[in-house]
Amino acid sequence: MSVQQHEQQLGQAYTSNDPAIKDTALSANQYTQMFKGGELTKEEYIQAMSDLATQARINSSMNDMANLEMLNTAITGLITLATLA
Repeated sequence: MSVQQHEQQLGQAYTSNDPAIKDTALSANQYTQMFKGGELTKEEYIQAMSDLATQARINSSMNDMANLEMLNTAITGLITLATLA
């Protein structure tokens, strides 16, 4: 998948009724924009996104499994693409 496809998945996560998923998707999008704009190094971006992925997996308030899965796929995909950059 491309960066744009993963960003679209993040956008879809905003439709979740779970505020924790929405907040995580917003943070992931902000980190991605900062990385694309040169405000974060590759290493900083990967660490920030990895932290978000871990937070999303352990946050017990995330009851919207479909959007949680989409969010995790998008974050993991963006991390993978960043490691290849």
